[in-house]
Amino acid sequence: MTSKPSAPAAVDLKWVDGKAPTATPTGTAFGIPWNKGEIDKTTPINVTAGGKAVPVQTWPMAFWPDGSLKWTGHSIAANVGLSDTLRLTTGTPAEPPSRVTVAESSSNIVVTTGTFSATFNKSGNVLIKSISVSGKVQVQAGTLVVNVQGAPDEFELDGPRPSVTATTGRVDAVTVEQNGPVRAVIKVTGKYTGGGHADFLPFTVRFYIAAGATAIRMVHFFIYDTDQNKDFIRGIGLRFTTPLSDELYNRHVRFVTTDGGIWGEPIRVLSGLRRDATTAVLTPQFEGTATSAISTWPTSVSQFVDQLAVWSDFTLDQLSSERFTVAKRTVADRSASFLTNAGFGTRASGLGYVGGAIGGGVVFAMKDFWQGAPRGLDIRGAGTNTATVTLWSYSPRAPAMDMRHYDTVAHGLDLSYEDVGDPDPNPVGIGRSYEATLQLFPATPSRATLASLAKVHTQTPQIVASPSFYAARKLFGRWYEIQDVPNTSTAGTVALEKRKSDLLDFYLMDIKQRQFYGFWDYGDVMHTYDQTRHTWRYDVGGYAWDNGELSTDLWLWISFLRTGRADIFRVAHAMTRHLSEVDSHHTGPFAGLGSRHNVSHWGDGAKEARVSGSTLRRPFFYLTTDELMGDLMDFTLQADQTIMTWEPLRKVFPPPPPEGPGRLRIGPDWTTLAGNWFTKWERTNDTKWRDRIKIGMHDIGGFKFGLFTGNGAAVGWNADTAHMVDEGGVGLGSYHLTMIFGGGEFLMEVMELITDEPAFDAAWVDFCKYYNASNADKLAKYGISFSSGGFSQLYAKLQAYAGERLNDTSIKQAAWNFINTNKVGIWPPVTKVGGTDVVSPISEIANLATNDAGQLSLSEYAVLAIAPELAPKSLMEHHADEREWEQSTIAEEASVAEKGEGTDTDTDTDTGAGVCAELETKDKKRSAWRRLVCL
Repeated sequence: MTSKPSAPAAVDLKWVDGKAPTATPTGTAFGIPWNKGEIDKTTPINVTAGGKAVPVQTWPMAFWPDGSLKWTGHSIAANVGLSDTLRLTTGTPAEPPSRVTVAESSSNIVVTTGTFSATFNKSGNVLIKSISVSGKVQVQAGTLVVNVQGAPDEFELDGPRPSVTATTGRVDAVTVEQNGPVRAVIKVTGKYTGGGHADFLPFTVRFYIAAGATAIRMVHFFIYDTDQNKDFIRGIGLRFTTPLSDELYNRHVRFVTTDGGIWGEPIRVLSGLRRDATTAVLTPQFEGTATSAISTWPTSVSQFVDQLAVWSDFTLDQLSSERFTVAKRTVADRSASFLTNAGFGTRASGLGYVGGAIGGGVVFAMKDFWQGAPRGLDIRGAGTNTATVTLWSYSPRAPAMDMRHYDTVAHGLDLSYEDVGDPDPNPVGIGRSYEATLQLFPATPSRATLASLAKVHTQTPQIVASPSFYAARKLFGRWYEIQDVPNTSTAGTVALEKRKSDLLDFYLMDIKQRQFYGFWDYGDVMHTYDQTRHTWRYDVGGYAWDNGELSTDLWLWISFLRTGRADIFRVAHAMTRHLSEVDSHHTGPFAGLGSRHNVSHWGDGAKEARVSGSTLRRPFFYLTTDELMGDLMDFTLQADQTIMTWEPLRKVFPPPPPEGPGRLRIGPDWTTLAGNWFTKWERTNDTKWRDRIKIGMHDIGGFKFGLFTGNGAAVGWNADTAHMVDEGGVGLGSYHLTMIFGGGEFLMEVMELITDEPAFDAAWVDFCKYYNASNADKLAKYGISFSSGGFSQLYAKLQAYAGERLNDTSIKQAAWNFINTNKVGIWPPVTKVGGTDVVSPISEIANLATNDAGQLSLSEYAVLAIAPELAPKSLMEHHADEREWEQSTIAEEASVAEKGEGTDTDTDTDTGAGVCAELETKDKKRSAWRRLVCL
């Protein structure tokens, strides 16, 4: 039964970058969380900007169990709300002056807002039939294109080149997901086909059109489902045509750089001639405005103008993140006549224009252009009546996309930390997205206008609330309850917060200095640093790309929610895009699972639910309302069944018993599956997903050792029933990754909503209490002493939580003791390295490990939030006992290792590499006992 909503308070909003953008040509969307019972689906929402109501469209995104709304999505019209601050309240929303309407027939869908209209086909190979303003069609034949090469680029110079097949996207289904009045969302699904190639690369495209807009936004996502040894993509993008009618000297092409620079030239150039056309002609042509009538020109120019070259084709290529080039040519059959010195620079924004000074044209743009290199922009036939534009998400001038693993042999888990074989590296099921916008103009925009548009089209403006607002709603678990975030209540908390901020600053800087960019790579960071070579271990088995290991993305999102920093938001956004697309398998044999960290993102043999889990995507989804992310979270629901085949302990133990009939670890496997169900439950309010969680909770609540249960940390698993089975064996499992892939945070959150599983709740609180407890305490509780698996500093957050649940200050203080005396993940200052030791001077943090950076930060955030009253007055408050604590820890870890109990019996891949622990040898002062345990 739905509770009666109470009157909610107004929500103050702002733009994430601090200032309102100059324009929002495609509108903007954002999400807002609500306390239980504040509003329901009938509650009207109003938004004001500068005291003036702006049109807003609202929809439910998540529900509380009582049916009230937990998250709502909101969209405001194009080019409105451009005030630095906005306010959201309950009340009747303003009507848009130009409503969005959607008309559907058997063959197409027409979206109209005012004089702007877009028509989408419901079948065939043309997605966008036309886009027009005031009845004038300016875009036609919008088509998706993929070029696929039949062999890699490793061909003999004197031999034949591999053949390239051109394919186009075929429309299989079109759905109207939103139909106004402020925003329309059209979803298209299909596959690429043509050239004799089998249908492949299933795609989803969404088109967004806002009230008052003269632009559409497109989000394209494809899934790689072809043979990595036979198909090598050599171009993927969007192609359309635009009619041109202006005189050739009044037609213009523009490309914009990230710094606001403009490469802009006419199709027929009048400047630089032997005869002077005069300023009266040259200035308008340079600015893109209409020149005076040709009869007013000097006759020395006008009578010979038809003899001048017609520059019909233009190409901008950004083949690396650090350089772009511009080339042009006259006619298509003169392929060698491209002038490659037409222009160059460091980074193009991805925005361009083609059109006439009088007849107008199209601004086209691609988001994350240089970051996702190799990309390209092509204009063909600008000297004819119809120009063809292609936005290349992957440029055909780049090397063919090679999805094969970096090597053909295994290098060993013990040394290279790479799990290969069973299965062999296979990219089938991974995906990637790109975003593009098309905006119509009645005349060539000014250079200043294009420079400003480059920012709003390629770096989507985002509306957010304040950190204190988010803190009050206790989002995504009991992360922080204080209103003052970050916490500056004592000198100790100030120093802790500064250390956290400095670490974030370093990672943001390091992404730039190391150029962590590229079509498949952008958004990720690296796993572990190689101090000897002064570089990340980019080429060492499982130490290279991080793939979100230990919840790096959650670290960034919680950091943003605490600080409101725009730079952290952008990095977290890019990382979640990457992790949810590239590092996760959406279809195929590994559907629903993700790939562990590796030199190639999909190359590791450990396919894990923990990598693709939905709970870690929720901040992105709810803050941005991104529909694609909703699709990707739904894909994770396949993991229930897939993990039956690719069970994480399959290389360690014999097949599970029939009552299984699969096997998994309670954490991070079951906690991830339960998180997927929880996400679907809150998004739909369908209790069948809650019930799957409760089945597992009931099972665990009946296990003698609760969440410590497991033969090697594993239990039997039945995907059909959602039941788990205690297989017995040693009785207790010890696994250091149990709750540090978001599982602990998830259970902190879900236990406030599922309150009728007391046995599980008791087992959960016991786990949090006893993980860091002494052997004597464990013996008294369970009748056996055991190592929990290590990483006490990371589990301090759960210890603090147990202290809060049990109202036991001593337990919360013990959590703080682990934080205050911990040295793992407490890095030395940034140093500079130059000279002959490196190619170019760099800044580095010695022995940096992203696992420790992210997960320790999350633990510190949580302990600070749960027990702020016990925060140290200074970071040295407890260091008097540090030596005794450190020595006792080393002794206990050595004892455990000698007995062969408690240490990670596989690594985080659970593939049986044996005890994976060793003391840090290069920096004993900083971390004398640091275990390099397979993270």
